Formats: sequence, structure tokens, C-alpha cells
Amino acid sequence: MHVRTLIGAAALVFAAGCLSERGKPPANKQVAAAGAPASTTTTKAPSGPPAMRAAAAPGSSLCEQASLKLAPGSVVAQVNGVDVKLEDLGEQLTQAENKALRTYCSEVARVREAALENLVQQKVLTAAAEKAGKPINEFVQERMEAAVPTPSDADIEAFYNSRKSPDAPPLDQVRDQVVQAIKAEKSEEVFMTMLNELRATASIDKRLPDVRPPALELAATHSPWIGSSEAKVQVVEFSDFECPYCSRAAETLKQLKDKYADKPVQFVFRHFPLSFHPNARPAAEYAQCAQEQEKFWPLHDEIFAAQRELSTDKLKELATKVGLDQGKLDECLTRVGALVEADMKVAGEAGVGGTPSFYINGQTFEGNPSVAGLSEAIDAELARAQG
Repeated sequence: MHVRTLIGAAALVFAAGCLSERGKPPANKQVAAAGAPASTTTTKAPSGPPAMRAAAAPGSSLCEQASLKLAPGSVVAQVNGVDVKLEDLGEQLTQAENKALRTYCSEVARVREAALENLVQQKVLTAAAEKAGKPINEFVQERMEAAVPTPSDADIEAFYNSRKSPDAPPLDQVRDQVVQAIKAEKSEEVFMTMLNELRATASIDKRLPDVRPPALELAATHSPWIGSSEAKVQVVEFSDFECPYCSRAAETLKQLKDKYADKPVQFVFRHFPLSFHPNARPAAEYAQCAQEQEKFWPLHDEIFAAQRELSTDKLKELATKVGLDQGKLDECLTRVGALVEADMKVAGEAGVGGTPSFYINGQTFEGNPSVAGLSEAIDAELARAQG
């Protein structure tokens, strides 16, 4: 039995994120280069995220060994006696092959790691249950029940109001599902805490070869960041200021920033305003201009707090509230669009199809974007860097 089933599963009440139309990034204009504006300016913006120190490069050349690439110049057909060479098929084929290879290597790495991690979890839980003289189900259930009380009416209402989707039914119709969702979220945190405590006392030596694709370089010189300047783990988020799930992700990241404040972990923000969120693009431009005045994170928080009313007047009000120089802001807004488009271009190349999307050390994060889920992935990368 998969140990995750021990903590139960809540009914789906809330969607996982804001999806771009057809899973693709919104249309964007041509830019000079990803991470750089098309024009120059004399305004000096804060430097981008420092490179990670002393970390083993995530991803492996083992992935390249799985490639089925044809040699340049390969003849792939003849039409009326004329050779058709690989290069004649166009650059789109090369891009599609690279994407398919990344998908394959990522999936192989994921299923192997999931299988191994499940077995490790079973073994440490079984050992702890046997030590306590109880069946494993009973051992885990007792720990869950002791640490996950039934939520109060105020907790239920607060959870529902902060996480409901725009088309969510009234609370009285989904109250049971909300309670299940609260318990499931708390149970996951308790479960991971329990596992981490048990693993800390166990001897575990994982030896799976790293077959993940080479890490994507996702941070740019203009990217806002917070955390360690000598990071071994870099968490990159593509976000949309008008997406309600991104607002919740911002709260999650606040907790993660506090949790890893003394660890070599770095959090990087990049823009991915979705085409059906009319205020997301202007909000992104205001926030990026705030970065030039070293006030990105204060404005980031204010924009998410006022997410439901992001008119131009409201953005100006928030900019004044965090202390932006109006003259510098007005000048910046005439050119900053290229930086937002650069983020969107990189997101499209990385395969971002919605928000929030997370990448940890250049690899797609596909788990639960909760504190527990992201912490698990961050801790794994920290362990990998140390090992």
C-alpha cells in the first residue's frame, strides 16, 4: 500500500492554478533577448539573483544518452531523386525533440524516485510502528488524529473565503469538502513532519543515478529574488498578479522564506501574466519597476492583497504607499514591457502552461505547491547538493 493513502484524500473543491488558454503562454511581442530589454536606460536596477555556489549541476548527461537525435546532414527522404536532409525539416523539429527528451527523462526520474521514496517511507514507518508495538495503519492514524483536530467554524469560513475559486458554490453546500480539505492539508504537514523525524534517525543512502534533463537556466539579471546570496537551491516561480492561486502561493512562499531563512535557498520571481487577466500585465509592469527602486517585495505583497481591484488608479495608489518615486516610475513604465515579455518568452520555452508554476534548481516541480510539498522538494535538493 502506498503510504500516502494513510493520510486520506480530500474531495476536490479548489482548482490547482490559473491555466493559460490551451495550456500555452499568452501572445507576446519579439524581444531582443530573454532576460534583457530591447532598449537601454541609465537607471541602475538591483542586480539579479547570484549564481548558486558549490552545488552539483542538477540533471545529468545520462539523459542525453537516451536521445535519438539524428546526425547533421542525415538524409531522411528522397523526393523525385532529390535528397531531403534533416536540416530541411526545420528548427521546430529540433525544439520538439528537445522537449520530448526533457519530458521523457523527467518522467523516468520522477517514477523511479517516487517508487524508491515510497519504499523508504514504508520501511521507516514500519520500523517505528514495530517499535511502538502497533500495526502501521494504527500507528499513523493515532499520530494524525492527535495532531489534526476538527476545525472550528471560524477556521472553516476563513479557509473557504481565502481559497475559493470565482465559481465555487456557497459554503453551506461544500462544508464537508472544506473540512476534508483543511484536514488533508494539515495531515500532510503532520505526516511530513513525522517522516522527517523518523528519517533523521534512520540510515538512508539513495543510489539512483540522476537521469533528469540538464537544469534550465531560469533566473535573469532583472529577476527579483530573496533569500541566500550563496544558494545551493533556487526556487523560481512564474506568477500572475491577478490569479487567486498565485495569491495563495505568495502566502506559502512567505512561510518558506521564513523556514529557510538560515539555509542556502533562494526564491526568484518571474512574470507570466495570463491573457484573460486584464490587470495582470499592468500589475507586472508596476512591480518590475518597483524592482528598479528596490521595493519589489513590498509592492508584490500590496498588489496581491488588493488583487480584486487592480485598476490603474489602484496600482498608482499602491506604488505611492510603498514609497516609489513617481518620476522614475513613469519613466520606467515606458520601457519595462520588454522585461515582462522576456519573462513570458522564457516561460513559454520552459513549458509553463499556467500559474503558479515552480521550478526547483531548474527542474519542473510537479508536486503539491503547499508548504509541505515544496519543502519536501527543497529538502531533497539540499540533500542532493550535500551528498
